[in-house]
Amino acid sequence: MELPDYIKNRYWKEYLPPGITLEINIPEDISLVDIFEKGAKEYGDNIALDYYGREFTFKEMDSLTRRFASALLKLGLKKGDIVALWLPNCPHFSICYFATLSLGATLTAISPLFVAREMAYQIKDSCAKFLIMIDRFFPQYNRTKDELPLEKVILVNVEGKTPDIPEDDKIIHFNTIMDQNPEPITDFKIDINPKEYIAVIQYTGGTTGLPKGAMLTHYNIIANIYQMKQISDYMRDVYLKENFITLSVLPWYHIYGQTCELAQGPLLGSKGIIMATFDIPKILEVIQKHKPNLMLGVPTMFINLLNYPQSKDIDFSCLKYANVGAGALPTELFKAWEKKTGFALGEGYGLSETSPTVTNSPPWARKKIGSCGHPVANTLVGIINENLEFLPVGEAGELVVSGPQVMLGYHNRPEENKKVFFEAGGYSWLRTGDFAKLDEEGYIFLLDRIKDMIKYKGHSVYPREIEEILYEHPAILECGIVGVPDPVKGEEILAHIILKPEYRSKVSEQEIIDWAKENMATYKYPRIVKFVNSLPKSAVGKVLRRVIREKEAKKTEKKRKK
Repeated sequence: MELPDYIKNRYWKEYLPPGITLEINIPEDISLVDIFEKGAKEYGDNIALDYYGREFTFKEMDSLTRRFASALLKLGLKKGDIVALWLPNCPHFSICYFATLSLGATLTAISPLFVAREMAYQIKDSCAKFLIMIDRFFPQYNRTKDELPLEKVILVNVEGKTPDIPEDDKIIHFNTIMDQNPEPITDFKIDINPKEYIAVIQYTGGTTGLPKGAMLTHYNIIANIYQMKQISDYMRDVYLKENFITLSVLPWYHIYGQTCELAQGPLLGSKGIIMATFDIPKILEVIQKHKPNLMLGVPTMFINLLNYPQSKDIDFSCLKYANVGAGALPTELFKAWEKKTGFALGEGYGLSETSPTVTNSPPWARKKIGSCGHPVANTLVGIINENLEFLPVGEAGELVVSGPQVMLGYHNRPEENKKVFFEAGGYSWLRTGDFAKLDEEGYIFLLDRIKDMIKYKGHSVYPREIEEILYEHPAILECGIVGVPDPVKGEEILAHIILKPEYRSKVSEQEIIDWAKENMATYKYPRIVKFVNSLPKSAVGKVLRRVIREKEAKKTEKKRKK
């Protein structure tokens, strides 16, 4: 298939922000471990992480990481094995992350918000052999331990204490293995082919089935780091005119946090002030005391931060660079942030499947309301119709992407890979599932999601997964999950439910909500439940979530007019 001229010529080159180019050199022979080690050598005595007042230098993090790598090696971890990491943001996350990669193993990070069933699914689907987890998650682990094919479970206490859970043949404490390995390992070097070796299996979802693992190679993530580095270099040297101090609130289990904070930090020599949770009073304290100049987040983080009562008395002007991702940037938030800080918000668009960044609109770029900017360097974008034909500029269709940051494919999902990739013009293209258009200057406007994915406080929520869990409730006959607009949360999760006849008038909406809360992560359970007599369906019986959304929108509009 021939590519249209707007893609071949990349016409957006005339409209890119200062400091941003169409092409950069991306090293093909280095791994994420090489970047980490380079950071330790170049910025050794500089502070890498500040974790609630405890500071770690790059050199210290390197030593701790090498010691833990030695421990993993002795425990039997081999090149190609998969390690599941179930931790909040903390220095241990970085240590475990880079130690795992240094041995040629692959990492899959689990959301700290997951409950037992969700954690177990990811471990089994990824084929993880080791689990490294915070000790307070142990009761959840215990609920499913007999079904997990794990060789070792390493318990971490982030305060440095010894966990109460006793050790045995499978369970071992992080402190124990670090004590057994007092010296950093220096006499080994695992040969890693960056383009072939999977660094991370990042779990995401879709319109059908359970979450899928996007296989991201070392090269995929390094490409995205360097694509971001071009922006970061200009930001530091021209826009900020000072070194980075990052207020790190993005969860590192997500690829947004991993690539843009955890992995990019050693390359830039930036200092990260690490937050385990989105704790607004603590964030305000950090802003006052440490004056961070960089913060990456999702829209709801910035909305809640601005609307917190005590924020009105805090000077936010140190945050010269703040960037929104994982959800559309509301116009009112853009205006409110600039008024509060004196600086424009940046915005980007990406996917777990693209490591994650596809587009960026830094604060100094010329803005167009509703646009997430231009493609980052070395990246092609286009708009297609249902027949995989490229559409002209200005027409709406599915956004497709080709670039070095695009995943190899989904882990053990050959049929899904056939659906999501296609070849055209000598390139492999990823179908994003997002409805979008390009304007005459190459700005990308996301119009809607083709997939039924819900964005709740920046988290991706997949209706089918929630529905499958709800069907386990004995009272539920049928259900449909949709997202409805919410000014603070992005979207609220709504369930339309048909009860079985014998349960009608015997089960309340609140009881369903409470049950769901117990059986899925806090960002997944429906906040609104409505009992209905029927659900809109297609000719083949598929629940039409689009029709449910339209009905709810009409009800909302009616109320507004009243």
